[in-house]
Amino acid sequence: MRTPLAAMLLVFSLAGGAFAQAPGEPTPSNLSQVFSEANTAAQRGMLAEATQRYAELLEAGVRDPDVYFNLATALAKAGDYPGAILNFERALVLRPGDSRAAQNLADTEAALEESRAEVEGEASIRRSSAVGDAIYQPFTDNGLAVCVAVANFLLFGVLGWAWVRRRRGRLFYSLLAASALLLLWSAVGLGVKSDFFREGPRVVVLGDRVPILEGPDPRASLRGEARGADRGVLLDQDGDFVKLRVIGGEEGWVAAQAVGTIAPNVRAD
Repeated sequence: MRTPLAAMLLVFSLAGGAFAQAPGEPTPSNLSQVFSEANTAAQRGMLAEATQRYAELLEAGVRDPDVYFNLATALAKAGDYPGAILNFERALVLRPGDSRAAQNLADTEAALEESRAEVEGEASIRRSSAVGDAIYQPFTDNGLAVCVAVANFLLFGVLGWAWVRRRRGRLFYSLLAASALLLLWSAVGLGVKSDFFREGPRVVVLGDRVPILEGPDPRASLRGEARGADRGVLLDQDGDFVKLRVIGGEEGWVAAQAVGTIAPNVRAD
């Protein structure tokens, strides 16, 4: 059984570095100060102030896994489970394989399901079931890119060696197959990481019961609803509405502010 949220060890990350900045934005030292102030507020239980300060960093263009992790932790402590889940996901995009973020994500999902089950009976979150997501989640884009480069080098090296030696024995075919498989595996991984095989960016539903409409208009007919923390894919955007396909569920239009994109540099609103 998963640990209930009340017993989770939700620890804020105190790691801070020189945050990237764009021209005209606050300096890294100022951003680090905001990060420190947010952490202090969070540790004192001033969760609203902490989340506001972390949000200031994001609005300033900071894309740092510690900021997302701490924001998610504060939101989880405050009971905003969908917002916490979104930001744990974002932390994992920037730092794949982070065991703390992965465990806190799982525990927060379990806490949300338990809280719903107490009121509604059995309740579950619609998550991504893609095998590729599970396989490649621990690997970074840069790591997979290095694998592609190494595989290319090995593949053409083996072919060149065979051409010079004019021999094609068992060793040649073994090395050729290994380098080709490595190239295929890493190239597919880059495609999965960049959402190449999806119709659009991955999103998390933030509202509790979000109406899914037939069109990008609040007067449109109701098609269904999405629940907070459901995963989906962003298909289109029209003004203040986005077209969403919920994993294993409905497809239609929802208010842009009701979803958040998992990729930190993609916005749904």
